Amino acid sequence: MATPLGAQTAAGDPTTSQTQSTPNLAVKEQPGVIDRARAWAKDKQIIERLQGDVDGWYPRLGGLKRGSGFGGGPGYRTHVLDGHVLLDVSGALSYRFYKAFDVRARWIEAFGTRVELWTDYRLEDDPQEDFFGTGSDTRLSMRTSYTYRASDLSVHGEVKPVPWVHIGARLGYLHPWISRGHDSLFPSIEERFTDADAPGLAQQPNFIHSSIFTDVDLRDVPGNPRRGGLYHVAFAHWDDRSFNAFDFNRLDANAIQHLPLNHAQTQILSPRLGLSLVNNAPGERVPFYDLPYVGGIDTIRSFREFRFADENALWFGAEYRWIVGPWWSLVGFADAGRVTHRWDEMNLTNLRPGYGGGVLIHSARQTFARFYVGAGGSEGVRTYLSLGF
Repeated sequence: MATPLGAQTAAGDPTTSQTQSTPNLAVKEQPGVIDRARAWAKDKQIIERLQGDVDGWYPRLGGLKRGSGFGGGPGYRTHVLDGHVLLDVSGALSYRFYKAFDVRARWIEAFGTRVELWTDYRLEDDPQEDFFGTGSDTRLSMRTSYTYRASDLSVHGEVKPVPWVHIGARLGYLHPWISRGHDSLFPSIEERFTDADAPGLAQQPNFIHSSIFTDVDLRDVPGNPRRGGLYHVAFAHWDDRSFNAFDFNRLDANAIQHLPLNHAQTQILSPRLGLSLVNNAPGERVPFYDLPYVGGIDTIRSFREFRFADENALWFGAEYRWIVGPWWSLVGFADAGRVTHRWDEMNLTNLRPGYGGGVLIHSARQTFARFYVGAGGSEGVRTYLSLGF
């Protein structure tokens, strides 16, 4: 009768027998930092909270004025009145001590999401705003600092006749006030400019502002698009309720189109165009802090935010994006633009240029951070970090 192979081995090799009698304890590999972070984010629904998909607390990324620097804070959203009203309260603070507090309430959501009615309240404090004067020939050496504070209460409604068209209107009351700047590296605005150079410096009116707008959104994934476009047009009227000296109208229009360059849609070209025009009657002025501008992350990335300001502004450019992985992309861009005092002077001469590159951090549905390095504008290299959506 044949002896089983296992028995032969055990009988002929005491060492093997001893080894086999000892339990085989597998060493469990500990998860790495990235894996633990992903598990924590999934357990706490961080992505869903950032995207507004769930109620409760959420981390607010950004949402401050351009040029505020890195910032964020806590937020909390919940449904009240038997789930009929969405309430969203959040605050943010940047390392440059820019502050904002926002309360939003959606009172009506009807016909699915086709009809919405919101109220918004915002209180902000921006202590290191920049002003270089007005016009396209201002010098970098004329840079000054000022503090802008404002409270703004508004109501706005939106109608979506089809999912990709938003038509809306807003009515609000804005109370701004200007004071001495807190950037110790530069003079405060009143040391170099007067109310004649910077309209609204001496006295700030309270405004009733009203606007109508239309958005056409054909992007495949609005938070992280690979194809399609977004087109926006808004017309606003600003009614000075304090001095009857700062009434003006403003038209804003911008468009961006995303064009995939390969079948996998990992390489995308995105041309863009923006235009802002202001019209004010003779004798009426536009406050310097409400002027259209070029310079910064949304216009010309080779210049600092709000670098050139006047009553009309034009900018355009294109961005190339290479989606390297599910969480990040590389970009390259070229920008150009200018400002003018009269709308009929707007043309493609004397443009301010810029070019550079950067990195985007995103999920499949949402972009969380943008980092850009811009150059070519004759004023050195500029870096930008923008958090939020």
